[in-house]
Amino acid sequence: MSELKNKIQECIDVLTPILTESRLERFEHVLSNRTRHVAMVLEDIYQSRNTSAVMRSADGMGIQDIYLVESYNVWSKNRSVSKGASRWLTLHRQLESENPHAACIAKLRAKGYRIVATSPHEGGFTPDTLPIDKPVAIVMGTEFKGVSDKMMAEVDDFVEIPMYGFSESFNISVASAVVMNRVCTRVREEAIAPGLSEDEKQYLRLQWGFRSVKFAEEILKRSGLEMPIEK
Repeated sequence: MSELKNKIQECIDVLTPILTESRLERFEHVLSNRTRHVAMVLEDIYQSRNTSAVMRSADGMGIQDIYLVESYNVWSKNRSVSKGASRWLTLHRQLESENPHAACIAKLRAKGYRIVATSPHEGGFTPDTLPIDKPVAIVMGTEFKGVSDKMMAEVDDFVEIPMYGFSESFNISVASAVVMNRVCTRVREEAIAPGLSEDEKQYLRLQWGFRSVKFAEEILKRSGLEMPIEK
């Protein structure tokens, strides 16, 4: 067992007795439906409440990872909208890089994602036809201009939601929910592996336990421990 795995297990051993059986059972139920095969990328979303709404939908649909490109719009947590969903997600925030777009793309490429921009585009896919044979990162752009030219130049495919009324587009939170719902449903229907290793699940158990226990940091310190950071 590696040093990191040892530290994770030691922290779990301290926090688990404090958690109720129902909470631990809830962790396992959620983990059994969690996926990394689909991830969301939110690029400079202007209104933080829209970002929080997407997070809430992502959590509800079993998506674990949200990538935030924040070159000029920085997300501010909105609990009234997200209902605390962000605490259960893994947020990858690009705040300090000189080129947050490139940094985000590099992370996604390293993890084998097909990067897909939501945009009306000739030859694009719909949520029903988008290839899901490999992990998919779905990029949502700003409320006003959509996905930026910088990001568009890097994506592999395009996906659009068919529209049948006079409106030309949905609000970003609605559009995200529509795409996530259909793609995640297809992933489950096709029994595609969720992409979470047992080590990753164990780390999520620790994170969720840490965020569920009051004064968890102080409790760990009393045992000579601190929250390990997964690289």
